[in-house]
Amino acid sequence: MQPTTYSGILIDSNNGNQRESGEIKINPNGITFTCESQKVEFSFHLLQITHGGNNRELIFFAHPNKEGLTFYTSQKAILNEPVFHEDPELKAQITVVKSSRRKIIIGTSVAFGIVIAIIVSLFLLKDTFVEALAHKAPKEWEAKIGDKLFESLKYQYEFIHNDSLEQEFLVAAKPLIDQVRKEGTKVEFYFIKDATINAFALPGGKVVIQTGLIDHAKSWEEVLGVVGHELAHVTRRHHLRGVINNLGLYVIVSSLIGDVNSAAGAVINTGGDLASLSNDRAFETEADETGMNYLIASYIDPKGMISFFKTLKKESGSKMDDYTSFMSTHPATSDRIKHLNELLKNRKYDIRPVKGDFKAFKKHINQLK
Repeated sequence: MQPTTYSGILIDSNNGNQRESGEIKINPNGITFTCESQKVEFSFHLLQITHGGNNRELIFFAHPNKEGLTFYTSQKAILNEPVFHEDPELKAQITVVKSSRRKIIIGTSVAFGIVIAIIVSLFLLKDTFVEALAHKAPKEWEAKIGDKLFESLKYQYEFIHNDSLEQEFLVAAKPLIDQVRKEGTKVEFYFIKDATINAFALPGGKVVIQTGLIDHAKSWEEVLGVVGHELAHVTRRHHLRGVINNLGLYVIVSSLIGDVNSAAGAVINTGGDLASLSNDRAFETEADETGMNYLIASYIDPKGMISFFKTLKKESGSKMDDYTSFMSTHPATSDRIKHLNELLKNRKYDIRPVKGDFKAFKKHINQLK
């Protein structure tokens, strides 16, 4: 049987570490390296087998009788040559080489696994980092973004300016407003002439209510259910969290553990776009839950929120096609109703009548449209 040939490199330290490629063959008497300039043969007696190079992927052969000459191969199959395992000394050397290589492979795999685990963990914890950075960020960031967005809205909508109307609303909404003010959040309310059945909150505390919402609501409890949801977007800093989330994990983590102001420019510039007002489904669900808690704490019937969602569901497929808000991507209305009913299930709470005549308020706002 012809011996297997392995490709290799000869290092001749007698000639300035000159290197030359060639072939390695194993024969019954020893191991031979052959290249164009010379042929080097090492006997098995006293043959030294080691490993080295990057990640110790190379198998080296040397012999004390051939001082200055070493050759190596990257083909690890050479270690499986039967003739090596017939010699106890060579077999012991190969065992050491293989064991050492296994440790390197295991160590490299473990290190790689740790790196991957860290990266995966960072991504899994991204939402936590985003929320932490949002709450660490000064509220002035959101005020600047909100003011910038509000200026844009002035050119797109017709605002209703009527002190009497605003006072009627503030009387009805006072218990709810007081709840968010306890958390240090200042809020302002505005009404615009728009048939969309919606309201939306700007970062910083400005809440805009469209006349379409008032037209389709049947009570103050329904209107305040929607308002509670929008106030929750403000207090949970959803807009800011959404903008921060798009900055990238490195910026988020570095800003969180370092100077939070390093991200200010990017956040304010990015957040000042109307398109950035859209909230993802997780934020919408969170706003439903937090808004309902505000209603309960304000002694406002939380079922008003559910009732209004039922109105939206009833309108879907007809008017709602024309009234869809561009501001938010909400979860399916039926899912929201089911989820909110589950939250109220077995929960005890007290309610009080909302101050003010809702029918008179609706009539008033329709006269101004």
